[in-house]
Amino acid sequence: MFKFNKVFLAVAATLFAGQALAAPVTQAQINTARNANTLKETWISGNSAPTYNVFQGFAAGCDANTLSVFNNGSSTTAVRPGASAASNFLAYACVRGGNVSVVYHTIDGGSFNAYAPHIPNDVDGDGVFGTTNLRRIAKLGANSACVAQTGTLSLPNQTAIPSYRSCAIVTPATAPDGATALPAGGFSDVEAALFGISTDGYGTEANANVGQVFGIATSTSLYRAMQVAQGIYASVGAADSADPNYLPANAPSISHAQYASIVSGTAANAGILVPGSTAALNLARRVPTSGTQASSNATFLRNPCNGDPAIAGALAPVGAADSTSTLIITEGSGTGNAKSALSTSGFAIGVLSLENNWRTDTSSNGYRYIKLDNVHPEAPIAGSGQTVDANARYTAAQGLYDFHMEMKSFVANSATGTFGETVINEIVGAFTGLDCAEVPRGLTINPFAGSSCTVGQVVAKGSRNGNNCQAQQLF
Repeated sequence: MFKFNKVFLAVAATLFAGQALAAPVTQAQINTARNANTLKETWISGNSAPTYNVFQGFAAGCDANTLSVFNNGSSTTAVRPGASAASNFLAYACVRGGNVSVVYHTIDGGSFNAYAPHIPNDVDGDGVFGTTNLRRIAKLGANSACVAQTGTLSLPNQTAIPSYRSCAIVTPATAPDGATALPAGGFSDVEAALFGISTDGYGTEANANVGQVFGIATSTSLYRAMQVAQGIYASVGAADSADPNYLPANAPSISHAQYASIVSGTAANAGILVPGSTAALNLARRVPTSGTQASSNATFLRNPCNGDPAIAGALAPVGAADSTSTLIITEGSGTGNAKSALSTSGFAIGVLSLENNWRTDTSSNGYRYIKLDNVHPEAPIAGSGQTVDANARYTAAQGLYDFHMEMKSFVANSATGTFGETVINEIVGAFTGLDCAEVPRGLTINPFAGSSCTVGQVVAKGSRNGNNCQAQQLF
């Protein structure tokens, strides 16, 4: 009996100690682990749309209640990764299998940065083959700029996640700080081939099993003028009165051919959308390294899908250098640039991913989504009694709306067999097991992913089979 009590007490003490140690990781612990050479550390980069799901995927492998979050934003209250207030520079730290672990996550610069640090290229046109200006949160364990935010975040198995703001950032290529110097890979809206490069010999690209919905957005003035031109309302005043909430059912429509004419430079002015108008049209496009721009090129210009323009018919997108007095083209490096350009008082048009929601944006929110070939990306679930699909994916999941691309993951050869490869693959696996209510706005899950979420609402009915140049097929 005495022996049993000793064993029982020893086990209880061990369990109690484990529970007592289950606390969010601190920078001091990160520093201690680094000095002891036990720290697991990596860096991922790329698109912004699945940021929260990347965070969830990393967290799924963390020991209970050990997760902490770091960002470069200025919000005094805790904000979840993926929110604009969390900034484009993040890091996550926890204990995984007994080891303190850190993932730096950069979403600045867009999709192409999943590939750019590893593959010789000049996609950005700066004459430098490769990327040397990619930034991340500066080395955790010694980042004294980080300030605790009020409140906490929560996830299953992580009940009170502390979040820190204002963390310093660094450009490791020019100012190495002793933390990981190169991303292991990351996530992209589209495959590397749509940027005109190949991953052969540089790493492994795979389907991420997540779809991204994109939309054509206009300034409110163009939106109203198109409603009048299409006979939806008799005047702008009538539209303002009858449709103050810009409901999808009342939205004007643009055809693929119309938008192709604008982004190829064939259109001379706003007259292509508002017959009789000679007003200037502002095209808010993105830089060549943007996944949004690559998605637009593939969908509307068949570029590079149709190959050599002289043979197979791909059209080239116009850029800022092609601007005229009536077709004014801006090239934004980030989504914020595009939203700002679309929030003008003039006539403006461009592409945004549907993670962006003018109803909840606190600034640069003067854009509105329109129908594409008479289908709206925010049209509500049939029979729901709603006027807007807040999740902005129903028509895409149904296969009714085709501006819907499939994301990719990429692991660089330099990361093969490392913690970075492990984390990226775990995140891809976690995408398929997401809580259906936690799938962010504008995203769908691929039908082949094995998700238990509702097909046609969260899970897409169709797929491009991992090739975004391929027509979508329904299954």
